[in-house]
Amino acid sequence: MGREEVWAKWEKERPKAENAIWDWAPGYELIPEVDVPIHHSLFLDGTHSCPPMDHFSAYEYWARGCAHGMKYVDSLLSMPRSEGHEGRVKDGAIYWIYYIIRDEKEIREREAKFKEALKPFLEDFDGIWEKNKQELQRIYQKLLDFNPEKARNIDYIRLHWDCMESIFRVWEIHFIGMHTSYAAWVLLEEECKKRFGLDDKSEDFQDMFRGFDNEIYRVDKEMWELAKIASEMGLSEVFKEKSGEELASELQLTNKGKEWWQKFMDFLRVRGWRSISSISIADPYWLEVPSVPLEKIRGFIVRGEVSRKDYILDERRKEIAKRREAAINKLMEKIPDAEKAWFRSLINLAQKASSYSEEHDYFCEMMHCAVLRRSYLCIGKWLAENGCIDRPEDVIFLVSPEIEMCILVPRQNDMRWITRRRRAQWEQWRARFAKEGEFRPPVYTDRANIQEAVALDLLPSMHPVFIKIVVGELPTVSAEEIGADIVGICGCPGVAEGRARVILRYQDLDQLQPGEILVCPQTNPEWTPAFGIAAGIIANRGGTLSHAAIIAREYNVPTIVNTFVACEKIKTGQRIRMDASKGAIYILDKEQ
Repeated sequence: MGREEVWAKWEKERPKAENAIWDWAPGYELIPEVDVPIHHSLFLDGTHSCPPMDHFSAYEYWARGCAHGMKYVDSLLSMPRSEGHEGRVKDGAIYWIYYIIRDEKEIREREAKFKEALKPFLEDFDGIWEKNKQELQRIYQKLLDFNPEKARNIDYIRLHWDCMESIFRVWEIHFIGMHTSYAAWVLLEEECKKRFGLDDKSEDFQDMFRGFDNEIYRVDKEMWELAKIASEMGLSEVFKEKSGEELASELQLTNKGKEWWQKFMDFLRVRGWRSISSISIADPYWLEVPSVPLEKIRGFIVRGEVSRKDYILDERRKEIAKRREAAINKLMEKIPDAEKAWFRSLINLAQKASSYSEEHDYFCEMMHCAVLRRSYLCIGKWLAENGCIDRPEDVIFLVSPEIEMCILVPRQNDMRWITRRRRAQWEQWRARFAKEGEFRPPVYTDRANIQEAVALDLLPSMHPVFIKIVVGELPTVSAEEIGADIVGICGCPGVAEGRARVILRYQDLDQLQPGEILVCPQTNPEWTPAFGIAAGIIANRGGTLSHAAIIAREYNVPTIVNTFVACEKIKTGQRIRMDASKGAIYILDKEQ
């Protein structure tokens, strides 16, 4: 019986072995009946699970890799109240179990060790990060040196092992910078709350952490400069009339177009190893789809931003820098002289949280996902050419043991019975997400409600990454208490009113009109252009150190995060008012 006949037979009969447990995430699949009684609460990572992930990314990159990095760095730094988190996967989402230390004696012992571990970062965070970036570049270059034209089967298995090793090491580096800078933020907030009643949702606190450059902003500025060059070369009309996908061929029709295209390719050779997401190797990178950065460049021209003398963030940063220094001085005036040096060093390290949040996205996630995708597409091509899977992209529906099993002798293996089923499953998840928004519960728990789950199984960790990004804090008041329709937490203070524009995918950002309020699941660097257009930002998920909150503070755009339900309750075209300082959202024309 041929392979296609075997597949047809399986499709028809759907054979099952009674004791078979082999599926896509052995040991990591969320089974409520098993996991909830043991761990009490498993929290949806809404920041990194939108849209639903492919099987390889959810299992290898997040459940295994991210969880390893978190546990490793919590141990390395002796985080006082946390031993890290463990991942479970369900419906293309990652759920986290938080390992909380509750013994007070152990907490005190770890606190002393943590303070010692923090000292080098207080003294030279930038120097440590620079060394780590150099290591990341070496890791990525090793993977990029793989040449599929000369590769044998044994080279492919080594490439896979190198990829897996990179996943674990990059996550370690990722969390070293994050834990230290974010921990300083949380420590400073705790001191400010105790002494002055000031938390990190307040404008005075947030102002201390605005106006810092980073690699993501520098790339954005380089694209603005390319747009400005295109305008000066007389190419504006071409960019306005053609889409990003059409520009590649259209620009080849004139000498000026060819000249500009060469400048763009020079940019892409340096910046092209950037995934369009920071969560999944299912998503392409800029070198694969130049239309993505081209569309961003086109946007600068269409919106008229090329007429500016200076880049928008450079303009706004001048004023923000003044506000930052004023906010710091205001706080430092309240601090006793004996504590000023300590407070100032804590502020300096906490300020790294804003820039590191974006830089780690670029170096640890977007570049890594791009390089991993290129590597696994090479492996996928090898498997597809030998009849093991249907097409190279289907490799993302296999996990490490399955890849290792078939990679040396792919012609003797047929994994299509797995990849076809999982592709269909993944496409179903994404289609449902696009239609319904977030359909997965925010928590699996045996606690009375999500508030109790957060209070008992998250907040005692005092972990900055858990609380400020992944799950985010819950609003301290209900919508009913303040007369609002929806409530979240303040990402950036301010008031805005306008028409809502609900967008679930960054690819649809061209629908956003100036002055509208963007309503979205969450954001990553691909969403950044929206912050220069929207009157306000409302996100289903995120915390005060999430991408949406940090970028909003740089653009000074009122932003509310962690609403959980905004994308589902607000409809495009409805007029809404938001008071970000209160986390309050008012739908002004509910009849629409």
